[in-house]
Amino acid sequence: MVRAIFMTKEQIAGLVEKARLDVELWALLKDRELNQFNADGTAKLPSMSTAVSDFVVGLYGAEHGYEIGSLIIALRFHTRQELGLPV
Repeated sequence: MVRAIFMTKEQIAGLVEKARLDVELWALLKDRELNQFNADGTAKLPSMSTAVSDFVVGLYGAEHGYEIGSLIIALRFHTRQELGLPV
């Protein structure tokens, strides 16, 4: 089993700022935070986790080894804040 590398708080903060600057990604994250499903009940693609994974792969490469759960939580916190949702 491959061990995951945990991101530092500073690294997560920097990645949140980079995500904010990526207008397309930030809009997708906010959209998924509001509703993960299409009107017909199917899941919207890409999912939030897939979008964040692709973002991290784009920055660090496919073999980065980072655990992205903490980054997803941080991104959700900031998108929910921006959307005026409870955090």
